[in-house]
Amino acid sequence: MSEEQKPTGDVLDELKLFGQQLGSAVKSLWDSDESRNLRKEISDGLAEAVQEMDKAVKDVRESDAAKDFGQQVRGTVDKARESDIVGQIQQGLVTGLRDLNAELGKLLSSRETKKPAEPPTPPEPPAPEA
Repeated sequence: MSEEQKPTGDVLDELKLFGQQLGSAVKSLWDSDESRNLRKEISDGLAEAVQEMDKAVKDVRESDAAKDFGQQVRGTVDKARESDIVGQIQQGLVTGLRDLNAELGKLLSSRETKKPAEPPTPPEPPAPEA
């Protein structure tokens, strides 16, 4: 694997691990009433946020400032392509994902160890003396 492909592979590996761990975390929380209520609230909130963002994007697209900003972004992207900033960003992304995966792994491990154990059986009373 060449040096240019290795960071991309690391990013893909970390994203895959992140996806697996995130899936495990979500699956372990999915069945509770609290999570159902939270999902509904999140869904409603996201729907509202999407509507607001659509409106904002429409308003911004129509402005001259947005057109100027677009030209500036294209210029910045062209400059970034000419420098090693892409490699630096990629390496930072890999490092960040590794740290995130490590913390998520710790969270999953701690949740698994905190599962309630079976209640202890009470001791048997002593046999009566004859």
